[in-house]
Amino acid sequence: MSIESGYGYDNEHIRLSRVASTETLFWDKHKIQQFSSPASWRIVARDESGKDAEEVVFSVRGMIHARDLPPIKAKPRMPSHKYKFMRQGVTLVGLGSPTFTRALDAIENIYSHFDRHLQEGTLDKHSTTVQGDGVSDELNMWNRYFTPLREAKGMQAIPFLPGVDPSDILYNMAHEDNNYRYIHSEDNQVQYFTSHRDDKGIIRYERCQPHMFRAGDLVEAQLSFVVIPVKGGRRKMLAVLRSLALIKGNFKKTESRPYTSESPMPKVTSIKRRSGYANETSTEQKRQKTDYMRIDSETLN
Repeated sequence: MSIESGYGYDNEHIRLSRVASTETLFWDKHKIQQFSSPASWRIVARDESGKDAEEVVFSVRGMIHARDLPPIKAKPRMPSHKYKFMRQGVTLVGLGSPTFTRALDAIENIYSHFDRHLQEGTLDKHSTTVQGDGVSDELNMWNRYFTPLREAKGMQAIPFLPGVDPSDILYNMAHEDNNYRYIHSEDNQVQYFTSHRDDKGIIRYERCQPHMFRAGDLVEAQLSFVVIPVKGGRRKMLAVLRSLALIKGNFKKTESRPYTSESPMPKVTSIKRRSGYANETSTEQKRQKTDYMRIDSETLN
């Protein structure tokens, strides 16, 4: 299976590649909203009914070039005040896929709208994408394992998903010395799925453990974009990973490289969002239906 074909879906998660080509329509239906606790700016659906804002979740497909995924096998050597920077994430490449290239163009469009929304000159250049010759273009996305308790107003702690913290290392770090300083919340959660076609031709998604993912796998990622305040009155845009679905394993043999980044993950909020899939085998989540399509077909864009 090449990166130009595979499973896809048509649901309320917006295909990132469509944003640049349908810019006016997209921003007619969505807006940037500021949140005070914690301080952040996010893209939400316009809703005049007074209901809680729902954060936009985008989808993009590519090949895993680098990854830093669970399980956590050993406690890292770092002071406890740096625990909030621990994260899981992936770097995707498109191998020349036009759809992937349009997705990167869409990120520049989103960045421009954030920049226009904020005070001029305060938004730092982002490091979400690394654009090169088309084949080597990269998209980086992460999510933190923890939210500091002081930033978690109105948020609830949830258990780590199976396979993320099998030895309770993260759990014990959050409760170190009986000092409840961190929580793992829905905003910190990354969901993992595999996909297959059943005997009726319907694409099904099943939850899986994160250790199944390898460099070279073809995946579909769901992500959202958040701007946070940083030092010196500056602002920074980050791509936050929400879910990862395995489309095809061992798509291309590639050497995994270490996954590093200097920028901290954003503060998060209890804003509503939808991530995952409707025809997931589990009935715990309310998701949207999927179908089969080519990655670069017009139906996907």
